[in-house]
Amino acid sequence: MAKARAAIGGEAWRTVATLQTQFVRSVADDGDQSLPEEAGSSDIDFVSGRYAQRIPASAVARQMSRSDGRDFWQQRMGRFEKLDADAPNPEQYLRRQSYGWWFARGHGKARKLELRAPRQLGSVEYAVVRVTPQRGAPFDFWINPASGRVERRQELVDGKLLTVDYRDFRRVGPITLPFEERTRDVRDQRDADVLRVTSMVLDRPAAQLDFTLPAPATIAGFGAGRRAVTIPFEPCQAHICVAVTLNGQGPFRFILDTGSRNVISNKLHRRLRLPVQGVAVLSGMGPQSERGMLTTVKQLGLAGLTLAQQAFFTSPTLDQLPIDGTIGYEWLSLTPTRIDYAARQITFHDPQDFVYRGAATAIPLTFHDRTPQVAATLDGLPGMFTIDTGSDYSLTINQSFVERHGLVAKYGAGDVVQTAQGIGGTSRVLATRGKLFEIGDIRIADPTLELATHSGGLLNATTGTAIAGNISNGILRQLDIVFDYAGGKLYLAPVKAAD
Repeated sequence: MAKARAAIGGEAWRTVATLQTQFVRSVADDGDQSLPEEAGSSDIDFVSGRYAQRIPASAVARQMSRSDGRDFWQQRMGRFEKLDADAPNPEQYLRRQSYGWWFARGHGKARKLELRAPRQLGSVEYAVVRVTPQRGAPFDFWINPASGRVERRQELVDGKLLTVDYRDFRRVGPITLPFEERTRDVRDQRDADVLRVTSMVLDRPAAQLDFTLPAPATIAGFGAGRRAVTIPFEPCQAHICVAVTLNGQGPFRFILDTGSRNVISNKLHRRLRLPVQGVAVLSGMGPQSERGMLTTVKQLGLAGLTLAQQAFFTSPTLDQLPIDGTIGYEWLSLTPTRIDYAARQITFHDPQDFVYRGAATAIPLTFHDRTPQVAATLDGLPGMFTIDTGSDYSLTINQSFVERHGLVAKYGAGDVVQTAQGIGGTSRVLATRGKLFEIGDIRIADPTLELATHSGGLLNATTGTAIAGNISNGILRQLDIVFDYAGGKLYLAPVKAAD
């Protein structure tokens, strides 16, 4: 490790206070075709640990991030958020974002260094050092014996083994840095996130660098005299459909889907001539995943309200369905929302002065990968259940929960099979009935159940979170619902019977 540091400047790194970088970023698809490049910049203060990276043109810039040296913020598909206390510490993210962080000003202090078995790459046999920092998760440095430099890093990030290859090393003053970084998921060799540096400036005064956080996203259109907006919704294939505009065009038919992110069909993406800014893997209720693209919509409009610079996925599956797309977490997280199934109406509230005034008791609302979830009980069996207004099932039970509690035998299921088409392919379930489903003080007798026969998609038991099942429109249409994502509360009341 000392030789690796010496190969890129050695003790000269102790004199480096700041580094400002300009770069272009692109995603290579299938190894040979690059998507359009996006310009960006980053600033790092090695003294304080402050860090910022920006890709202004893209709402989907997954690498946009900030650190004040103590806490860390990250943009994830258009939402800028502070990482919670259980997330890895800022130093780990700084290491990912800056090759020099480990070597500069004595930051690279390891709790443990371990020489691993050498690894062959092409004609080079790399020395591999497992580094366990004082704080944060371990990672592997691959060191080229000929150059002495670290030329690859591997680490687990969100359950994925990521490889970063460092290339095109150049002198910058007294130190040497890579001017190209290629990042890829080891399990999906088709995609590579490529960052190419166009310029680097050392030791610019920290006061001249920009470490500010961007303004949080807000929905425009609320104000004095317009504290809430109520619109009708159209029941479509047991879903909630609303009229949406994108970049002033439309209206288009979108599902308001608590179990989804922003997604549009491939056909609409082409029609609107939206940019291609990356590739992504989408999951739904089906057992498979599907590949889509990432794009940015400059303005999303609904009910006279607007939301700017929205990241969207594209989905080939939606081309086969009578809808243009879905909106979910990005919209609902910014406005408390009431869904009145009996009246077929949705009300969006101004978050600045929202106060729930109904009779329902608040139920704690948490999130599983941006999908709202609540604690509930099925026939005495407690579990966490996601809430999905985009599913036309009723109460879908996770395969692992089914097997753990022997629900196929318990309910005598197995004769009736139902299928549904959506993102992730066709889901297959066994239909049966339970006796009692309880959410807070709501009790639903004889609920229709769908027992999952696969472990893929959003109900995947390997996600690390014990999800018992998914509450869908068959249950939800019996309720009057208020979602307060920001407040972490859900309010449920039975639908009033018609006079």
